[in-house]
Amino acid sequence: MKQRHAPSPQLAPSLKAIPFLKAAAETRTIVLTNRQREQLARIGMRLRLPPRMVIYREDSAANWIFAVAEGAVKTYRELPSGKRVVSAFLFTQDLFGLAENGRYLNSAQSLTRVTLYRLPLGELTVLLKHDADLQFQFLAKVTHELRESQRKTILINRRDAAGRLAMFVALMSAEADLTAGSPGVVQLPMSRSDIAAFLGLSLESVIRAAAELERQRLLKFENRRLVRILDAPRLAKLVAAV
Repeated sequence: MKQRHAPSPQLAPSLKAIPFLKAAAETRTIVLTNRQREQLARIGMRLRLPPRMVIYREDSAANWIFAVAEGAVKTYRELPSGKRVVSAFLFTQDLFGLAENGRYLNSAQSLTRVTLYRLPLGELTVLLKHDADLQFQFLAKVTHELRESQRKTILINRRDAAGRLAMFVALMSAEADLTAGSPGVVQLPMSRSDIAAFLGLSLESVIRAAAELERQRLLKFENRRLVRILDAPRLAKLVAAV
């Protein structure tokens, strides 16, 4: 497929994708048939983007849906106050880019070097109309996103910053398990500022929460991009104490 940069056009609710790209990790449950995956890959355009590149902007025309083949992406909204709220982090085999009334609800930006497949909405719509099973799988992903939104609501409603950060690391750990990461070692491709914007905390609160979790010997932040789980049972207990 021809390779070129995406236009600089934000995201509606992000959708967790079932894998349909052969280059992606094979550890998640494959729901689509080979034929369906080939159909999606055939209409898609492969994009390789550098870190921190805006993929599309809030309120721009939603002509595409994107699938992450490799790397990490964040979606966010800019508030009138200038504050940025991160709505989701997306990883290998995640789908994103659904919108409302033909417009993206959020902005999307690469966190790392990413490889994406850009699917034209018109051609995708034709595929869905002719394949009820494929249509059902996309509907299932919408349901999954509702569950993800509920988890985030629970997370940001916690009063203790350390508990919020612990829940976030647990979520990222589950993502690492799905993408064949090393057990107990969690990659954090996002910045501390992005984590703060996702958790609804100040940067200073995230730094203090990290120090508190290290003091309790639950986590060890090896550097800004890597955290090690020191005591999984105790961490799970803290995460469950909502």
